[in-house]
Amino acid sequence: MKKYFPTFFAFVSKMAPKLAAKIALIIFSTPVRTPRPESERLWLETSKKYFLKNGIAAFEWGESTNPLVMLIHGWNGRGTQIASFAGPLVEKGFRVVALDGPGHGISPGKRTNPSLFANFIKDAQIELTNNGEVHAVIAHSFGGGSTVLAAGRGLKTKKIVLIASPAFYDKVVLFFARSIKLSDKAIAHFVKEVTNYSGIPPREINIANLGSLLHIPVMIVHDSADNAVDYQSAITIHEAWSKSVLLTTKGLGHRRILKDKKVIEEVVNFINS
Repeated sequence: MKKYFPTFFAFVSKMAPKLAAKIALIIFSTPVRTPRPESERLWLETSKKYFLKNGIAAFEWGESTNPLVMLIHGWNGRGTQIASFAGPLVEKGFRVVALDGPGHGISPGKRTNPSLFANFIKDAQIELTNNGEVHAVIAHSFGGGSTVLAAGRGLKTKKIVLIASPAFYDKVVLFFARSIKLSDKAIAHFVKEVTNYSGIPPREINIANLGSLLHIPVMIVHDSADNAVDYQSAITIHEAWSKSVLLTTKGLGHRRILKDKKVIEEVVNFINS
């Protein structure tokens, strides 16, 4: 079905650009729920499973009284997708909670956006810590931008780890629009639709700019050959965020980077330092 999107939108966006933009927004904001693969079974089975007050699914490891590290997945992901960090963090004395974001995994909702994601992250921090501070948040891709947005809205965390996160959400929006062959008029309407749905213009979800206003140490992890989020995003964030360190990998891509032993070791050391 997806292979016909460019043909469909190339035609409709010229005849009815506003209609094309509205349809495009539905597709753009609807994640695909990917079943948890066999590789995540161990983490799923060893976790304490429950739901937060807003229905968000949580998977927890470690003692509940230990400092909390939250795991936030990316678009089309799942909380257990980042669970390779859980074991080593628990060994260091941390409590780890992975979450299925809105519209993902077994959490409720069909559509979502960065604002909804940011709000769910902040709400989770408040509920899981009784309005205390999270020790760290490890976030992947789309989850990274949403975490920084949440931090700008009052998320309490000592540290943030951004893995393969895009620096510019407006570029993500435009890339999608052009990939499905929206006309220029339809793209203008599409950006307005995204803005209205998220409650914030895409250009304002700029991790570099948002991060430069925060006083939170951040570790940026990115593969130089990431074909989903360009490596330039990592450089841009690193240059703008004063309290940042950059870990560059080679050959791990956009998702295998989440399970690499060296990456896990470096991230755990950063959080534990």
